[in-house]
Amino acid sequence: MERKLTTDALQFTDIRTCWEDIKPCIVSILEADPFLSYRPEDVYSECVNEKAFLYTSKDGFVVLSLEEEEYSKEKTLLVWLGYTYKKGGHLWEAHKEWFDDLARSVGCTYIGARSRVKELSSYFLQRGWELETKVFRKKVE
Repeated sequence: MERKLTTDALQFTDIRTCWEDIKPCIVSILEADPFLSYRPEDVYSECVNEKAFLYTSKDGFVVLSLEEEEYSKEKTLLVWLGYTYKKGGHLWEAHKEWFDDLARSVGCTYIGARSRVKELSSYFLQRGWELETKVFRKKVE
């Protein structure tokens, strides 16, 4: 992903420079969703190894990664983690153009996000997003 594409609102940030500040936020995301299987250190490792990318602002942060569809090879800019310091601020709208520009610059056809937060579903659907799938799972008995 091109690191030179930054704005005043969201800046590419080396996770090593702010790990102690964002780790508790990642812990809170993981505690809120028992289905997430990774640890905060996995996020750190993915960013250090440039498999994921941290962007920060005064409002919060996002960790982004790229996914490639197996057959069509279309790429998606995935919002892997997102955290806002003030909840309910509709920050997506404020940064929508930034996300589109970044996705376009790295050859992505789509922007994607996964979340178990029910309120986000109606928020995204009202803003032109499409629901692609729901994943159900059952523990083997």
